[in-house]
Amino acid sequence: MYSIDEMRRTVERYGVRLTPQRKAILEVLSNFTGIFSVVDLQKTLTRSHPDIGRATLFRAIDLYVRLGVLEKVHRESAEDGYIVGMTGHHHHLICRRCGEVRHIDLCPIQEEVEELVKKEGYSDTIHRFEIEGLCAKCRIGLERQKSKTQGV
Repeated sequence: MYSIDEMRRTVERYGVRLTPQRKAILEVLSNFTGIFSVVDLQKTLTRSHPDIGRATLFRAIDLYVRLGVLEKVHRESAEDGYIVGMTGHHHHLICRRCGEVRHIDLCPIQEEVEELVKKEGYSDTIHRFEIEGLCAKCRIGLERQKSKTQGV
């Protein structure tokens, strides 16, 4: 996951001006460790920077996704969310209950993707691979909760 300094460097490397609002949003982003929604980000941002409007926030999110500072994550069980990006090719293992994200460095479909891309004549491609489930902590918590209800 990018640190705040890495996020700033990434933005500046693309020649994008870091306005005070964009800097403030980056600072807030650096505190998120799992999946978050726009609403989560807006609530946190409002506490420290109530002057940053919703339109500014959405424009910054779009910009940061294009630059790779943020990654948009599709979720089956909830609204799509975002995670702070990281360098290199990776995929995600996501807890659908607590939102924990683990980065997977291996790519089980890399060869197939490269073959398809070559066959179809595409270039500069990216692909995403996400696995949703319950992390061990949430699974154990649910099992305890279930056993308490059954024991009553």
